[in-house]
Amino acid sequence: MDIREINELIDKINESKLTEFRYETENLNLVIKKEKAEATQVENTLPQKMIPQVAVNTILASEQNTTTVSAQDEKQGHIVKSPIVGTYYAAANAKAEAFVKVGDKVKKGDVLCIIEAMKLMNEIESEVTGEIVDILVKNAQMVEYGQPLFVVKE
Repeated sequence: MDIREINELIDKINESKLTEFRYETENLNLVIKKEKAEATQVENTLPQKMIPQVAVNTILASEQNTTTVSAQDEKQGHIVKSPIVGTYYAAANAKAEAFVKVGDKVKKGDVLCIIEAMKLMNEIESEVTGEIVDILVKNAQMVEYGQPLFVVKE
């Protein structure tokens, strides 16, 4: 189960009347609990040696790099948000050209960036067709789940 599947599972549980969900495999024990209608808690019960301390520090650091979206940005277009916690990369590698820049035209499904999470490179695609109005994060910046990344004018 990858991070995208876990995020989809969290969304489905939030939409349902379930208050607790458990999923167990040989390598994973996942418990998701809802304390209130809007709150979801994920508990990871993997052995401590399998959870790198760097991941915990990364998540804490990402909380300090939050970007707020102004009312003006929301009026200018569609906000593309990060579906996962990880490191934002504007290009496929250090020598490659950025996937998009301000002013570029994009179609639904075009790759906008990559977010690295737990050594996995996740391509983030445009949800709409339009023009890139603003890029809200810097290359190699930590991003969190739901953090705004781009403004796309439809």
